[in-house]
Amino acid sequence: MDNSRLILTNRPENLRLLLDFVQKWARERSLPADRLQSLEVAAGKIFRHLVNYAYQSGETGSITVALAEKGPRLQLMFEDDAGPSGPPESPPGNPKAGEPHNPVPHLNGLPCLVESLIYYRNADRKNRLVVFLN
Repeated sequence: MDNSRLILTNRPENLRLLLDFVQKWARERSLPADRLQSLEVAAGKIFRHLVNYAYQSGETGSITVALAEKGPRLQLMFEDDAGPSGPPESPPGNPKAGEPHNPVPHLNGLPCLVESLIYYRNADRKNRLVVFLN
């Protein structure tokens, strides 16, 4: 198993496994405490969002998490097999007039933690959310 990748089910109790994974990964790279804290907060917010909003009630799903260093930035990637994110009447990139676009509205506060955030649906019909942290 690649130690920079973790596959979980969409059960709330798996948050602890995710945070343990993030801490181990950060420890192996001697990340400073402030970077680890930002990474933990971002990972926790995204995981809770997926568990609470991405899947229908009672639906079991798979969430893959990958971590990587990209130069001075940290890359955190989540991929899930839930249905497409967002209602079709407000596709990404087309916010209502005068409203700022937020591709993941339930992730309040996340944009303050990350440098950039990318969401797309891949060819395997999975949702992928990639965030970069300084």
